This record gives sequence, structure tokens and C-alpha cells, in this order.
Amino acid sequence: MQENNLYIEYIKNLEEKISILQNKNNIIFCCIGTDRVIGDCIGPITGSLLKNRINSENIYGDLQENLTFNNMNKKINEINSKFKNPFIIAVDAALSDEKNIGKIFVEDSGILIGKGLNKKKKSVGDIGIKVVVGKDYNDNELNFKTLQNVSLNEVIYLSKIISDGIANVLNK
Repeated sequence: MQENNLYIEYIKNLEEKISILQNKNNIIFCCIGTDRVIGDCIGPITGSLLKNRINSENIYGDLQENLTFNNMNKKINEINSKFKNPFIIAVDAALSDEKNIGKIFVEDSGILIGKGLNKKKKSVGDIGIKVVVGKDYNDNELNFKTLQNVSLNEVIYLSKIISDGIANVLNK
């Protein structure tokens, strides 16, 4: 029952944010993360799942080519040169309060990346889909350990929810 409610709430929030767009062809997905850390591979897994469901040219970040803090500026420049007025939806794992673990947040602003591991912060996207995979301890070392010890099954499950929701909303 809770799984169904999670999906329904996520879809409702996503539809609300995307419904304002006239042209859904210029929606670009930045699926952020690395496949080297289980808790941080929500983005790459989601990107790989999406490539089988929607136009793969509009997806940046998957299991074969991760979109990370280090290559983000290059990819954003590539997106801006390739697409006219791109509308970027960023997907990323997040750490938060324990009560939020497993929740998916769709936000009007993009995602601030680098924050969880105390890197210089970068804002990515017009909309952000944040998936809480663990508790934020406000400590770089503990946060990294948290990301390393997230259940792969949970990450795959949440990635499927995200990609199914995106595909359903775009195909309406």
C-alpha cells in the first residue's frame, strides 16, 4: 500500500511540474551519480532505464557514462549548444532526515550537487527529482559510508519508480 502511495504522490508532483511545458521535446534529463557507489547510482540506473523508454538523446547520465560533479559543466555546455531552450530535469540521490528515507521529492528548483560530500556546490536543472537513500549525518566520512551501504535492491526499486513515472507523464 505504501509503495503505491509513493508512486501516486510522485506522479502527481511530476505531472504538476511538467504540465506547464508547451514543448516536451526539449526536456532533458540529467541523471546524476556514479555507479561506483551504490547509494549514488540512482541517477545512472534511472538514466539507463529511461533510455529504453524515451528519446535517449535527451538523457545524460547512465550506467555506461556517468554524469558526475566532475563532468557536469562540460555536459551542461553540450546540452545548451545542442538544444534550444532546454528544460532540464535533474535526478539525483540525496541524504536527509531518517524519516525521509525512501521518499521521492519533485522540486521547482534544480538540484544542488556536491552538497552531501562537502564539495563546492553546483545547481543543476529547472526541476529536481531527489531520492532520499540514507540519513544525512552532516559528516563527510559518515555520509560516504552511508552511500556505500545502501541496499542495491532499494536503489533499483526507486529507480524503476522514477523512470516509470517519467515515461508515463511524457507519454500522456
